Amino acid sequence: MTVSEVLENYNEENQNDISEKLKKLWISELDKKIAGELNQNREGLKSDFYSIEKDELFILNAPTEYDEIYSVYLKMKTDYYLGETERYNNSAKIYNNLYFEMGNFISRSFKKKNNTSLKVALNND
Repeated sequence: MTVSEVLENYNEENQNDISEKLKKLWISELDKKIAGELNQNREGLKSDFYSIEKDELFILNAPTEYDEIYSVYLKMKTDYYLGETERYNNSAKIYNNLYFEMGNFISRSFKKKNNTSLKVALNND
């Protein structure tokens, strides 16, 4: 899913005055977290993440099966930003469950890269 698709989907479902720049910053936060915590050291997954300086056609890191996590994250951040405590708590539960499920999916579906190396030093006394 691209950044522009996330924004389009989110804006259709949620009417608010949050700036596009702030929404892109939040998308960047989540994409960086996914790249660093879940995709790192996994074969077939990229570790490059979206930042607001990049094009809106940037393909985000969440697997296709979990594309909705970006909209859920934006909803959670919006609820927090607007001081909607009860809504934030509900959004946070949904986000946390989805993130946990996505992490399990990635662990099951993508092998770890074999980055192990053994360094041997000889003592030449």
